[in-house]
Amino acid sequence: MWKSVLVLVLLVASSVSFAEESTVIIPDKAGDFKNGIYHTGLLVDDVDAMVAFLTEYSSLRQISRVQLPTGGERLFLSDARGQRLELFSNPKNSKPHEKYSGHPHADYIGMAHIAIEVDDVVAIKHKVMDQGYEVIFQAPKDFDDGYIVSEVDAHRVLFIKGPSAVSFEFFEIKKG
Repeated sequence: MWKSVLVLVLLVASSVSFAEESTVIIPDKAGDFKNGIYHTGLLVDDVDAMVAFLTEYSSLRQISRVQLPTGGERLFLSDARGQRLELFSNPKNSKPHEKYSGHPHADYIGMAHIAIEVDDVVAIKHKVMDQGYEVIFQAPKDFDDGYIVSEVDAHRVLFIKGPSAVSFEFFEIKKG
């Protein structure tokens, strides 16, 4: 059934002119579209700190955890849609990149940030600051100014330097 609907959507989409408004199709879970991204892997220096952070600020929950022969660990977190994040550590050999600042707009090739959609970015800002995380960027500069309007939506963003110096973006989409 869903394959028929997908084919119909693709046929209709292919007949739409590029000048018309586009539609974004978001699958119900990661497995709905084969050959898509299955997971993203992230090397961290403290697996437990990252798990605690992610389970507090996102809907990701730990689904597996194993010890590695290197003395490190590998674990997977997943959300209800099947989005997966792999965390792994190698305490004997891993170290921070000499140049990468963790800033979301730094010009170093590699992962820029992990984005987490939230309902209230202002409340998140107060909470992460109380926990000692560094705010490295926000837009708009003053959240009292409202939202940034893009081609997709109106939103507010907050970037922080989180556990293992990983940049996290908290993304609030304006409701209504």
